[in-house]
This record gives sequence, C-alpha cells and structure tokens, in this order.
Amino acid sequence: MDPDFARWYREVSLEDGKAQARWTGLNKAIEAPNRALVEVLTRLAFDTKASAGGYKDPGLAEKLAAFHAAFEAADEDYEPEKRESQVLAACALVRLFGSYSLAQLAVTTASFDGARKPSLPMDLVGLAEQAIAKLSTARRVRPDVSRLKVAIQEFAWQPDLATLNPSDPQTFKPLFAGLVSGVNASFRAAAAGVNASVDKMSSYMRVVDEELQMLWWLLGERSLDLDLPFDKVEASVQPMVFAKELASRTVSSPGPVAIAALLARSGLKPRGKLSVVAAANAVPPDWAANTMDDLPSSPVTTPIHFALDKRVEAGVSDAWAAHWSALCGLAEDTALSPLRLSELFYREHLFLTYG
Repeated sequence: MDPDFARWYREVSLEDGKAQARWTGLNKAIEAPNRALVEVLTRLAFDTKASAGGYKDPGLAEKLAAFHAAFEAADEDYEPEKRESQVLAACALVRLFGSYSLAQLAVTTASFDGARKPSLPMDLVGLAEQAIAKLSTARRVRPDVSRLKVAIQEFAWQPDLATLNPSDPQTFKPLFAGLVSGVNASFRAAAAGVNASVDKMSSYMRVVDEELQMLWWLLGERSLDLDLPFDKVEASVQPMVFAKELASRTVSSPGPVAIAALLARSGLKPRGKLSVVAAANAVPPDWAANTMDDLPSSPVTTPIHFALDKRVEAGVSDAWAAHWSALCGLAEDTALSPLRLSELFYREHLFLTYG
C-alpha cells in the first residue's frame, strides 16, 4: 500500500484492514481510465453541486456505479459514504496523475484558480500542477539514440533426436516445429525492440513538430481562426481564441510546459481581470458555435467551455449567465487575468479533445 494513501485514508478510518481493502479497490477502479471516469472522480473529490452520476447521463452514472463496485468487490461490507467517497476519489486522481494527463487537467480546471477549494487531506490542486509540469517535461525529453539500437536476438536450440526415425517422415515434424518456434520467438523479440525504438522516436518527432507549429503561429502574429493580426483581435476575445488555436496544434497532452509563456508572448496580460461571462459574450457567435460543435462541456471540469456552450444555446449575450452560475456553483462575475483564463481554456480544450 502506498504510504501517502495510508496517511490520507486515516482521516476516514484508522482500521488497517479496511485501508488495505480500499487500496485494492482503488487500483481496480482506475485500471482503465477515461474521460468519464475522471469527470466522476473530480466531481466526487470537489464535492460539487453537480452530481457525480450526472443528470440523465448514463455514461457518468455507469462510471460512478463501477467506482463503488470496485470497493464492494474488495470488501463486502463496503457502503458508499459521502466523505469516504470524496477522499477515495481524490486518492484515485493522485494515482492517475503519474501517467494519465486528463486527471491532472481536470483537477486544475475544476479548481478554477482557487475558486473551488475542496476539503481534502492533501493539496490535490498543487499535486496536479506539479504532475502537469512533470509529465509534460517527461514527454518532451529527447530520446538517447544510442539506446535505441536493437541487438541481434540469438536463441539456443538443440534438436531432440531421440524419437527421430529416418524411415518415418512424421517423426521430423516435432523437430521442425521446435526450430520454427525458436526462430519465430527470436524474430518477435527483435521486432518488439525495433517497434519500441520507432515509437520513442515517433513520439518525440510529433512533439518537435507540435512545438514548431506553435512557434510558426507565434512568429506569424496572426489569429488563423479570425484571420486577423494578434493586435487587431479585441482584448476580451484573445483569451479563448488564442488558447483554442494553440490547443488545436497540440499533439501530446498536457501540452508544453511553456504554454503560458507562448500565450503571454501573443499579447495576453497577467494583470487585470476578465470575467468568464464577458469573455464568452465577446467572441464571435459563429466561432463559438464551431468551437463547441459536439464537445461535451461540463459545469465542473470545463466551466469556461460550459459558459461558451450556454451562450451558444441562448443565442443572445444576456440570457444565460445566471443559469451558468447556478449550475457551476461559481459567481456570475467570476473573473481571472486574461492570461490565466486563456491557460485554463487551453487545458479544458485538451481535456475535451484528448482520450
């Protein structure tokens, strides 16, 4: 059992046997993560107004049921309790931070720069921010070419001649079957080594191309969606549009560590405040509709996209803000600096478009 999990779970129970059973259930619950599972875990961990099982959302309801079923399988006396579920969901997210970027992204976007502060035995948001930087850096390390070489796979094979009868061709079959099996095993091992090397180089080349495309975008100083120079795009429109254009050029979630620097260089300011409602109302209606086409926004993990979605549904700029505020549990005048708003919109877009 992970010592951090044992320490965090003590807030719920001091029974070592129960903690061990929960640890077993936790690992079972997250063995096949996807966006829906992360959504459910985030809603539980933040204890949001929006139900973890969703509203008439079979996908979320199914994942919530499976989450509890994993613990029931490890402990027949398990009964879901609100506080325990909250802590277990947070622990599950931390376990996913090491390899599944959507968990990291969801926690930071749900926090909304501290507007939502879950009561937990760990700094969940701080751990998520650290994990984003760590995973982003790890996925952008240049492979050591010297380690990508594939050695010749040798195999030791000795024919069994005890049952060989030269006058009976059938007795040669086991002999040749053993030879074929040995050769195939050697080829499989060699192919696996080659494929692993190719995958590493391919991943790195995709990341290099991603960064090149982002730099060309930055050097061009032009919004491709709006076909306007950066400085001709209204300040209230820039955060969403620029973030979406960079997100569409991202090939490896959670994106580059320097994404905030790129957004800053495009003209976004770290000072001042811009409300979510004002930003959603400022972008062109057709751009908003195209951006939100078929994206399943959430009031918890993607509140900025959810605002954009509600604006598109309403069709007018002044008829949706109160509804958005009530569903998200955020004040109608919730505002961030343009740069931070853009960075969170970028993360939300990755969460919605990467599996």
